[in-house]
Amino acid sequence: MTHGGPTSMATSGLDTTIQFWVSRGFAVLDVNYSGSTGFGRAYRDRLRGNWGLLDVSDTVAAVEAVTRRGLADPSRVAITGGSAGGYTTLRSLTTTGRYAAGISRYGIGDLTTLVTDTHKAESRYPEGLIAPWPTGRAVYEDRSPSTTSTGCRRRC
Repeated sequence: MTHGGPTSMATSGLDTTIQFWVSRGFAVLDVNYSGSTGFGRAYRDRLRGNWGLLDVSDTVAAVEAVTRRGLADPSRVAITGGSAGGYTTLRSLTTTGRYAAGISRYGIGDLTTLVTDTHKAESRYPEGLIAPWPTGRAVYEDRSPSTTSTGCRRRC
């Protein structure tokens, strides 16, 4: 699972969604990737300019750690997230080839649209997480799942 935010966090409290899956025999890994809150400013600031890179690589590293230990079948790993977590999910699916399936709930597919058409409260947020706009347009296009499909094992 990839949390929203993206500078939010997965908590250790009761999560009924996780309980639903665990009670049915699924292993659930709720990842606090670089940029998650609750681990100090330096950890949160790691995501600055690296959204779509570190969140993805940290999630893949977490999956590889649990599959190496035999806690999950590497050929049956799925990824899911909503909003910013949906973006991490889409980016992971289109760049890594690591997952058998994925569910993005209202994820961000086009970062250019996000930076040009978001609401006022988050209008400058992408510039710190990705690149200054409009000079960083190429970075936004490069990291948009809608224009990236190098890692897909199947048709994307």
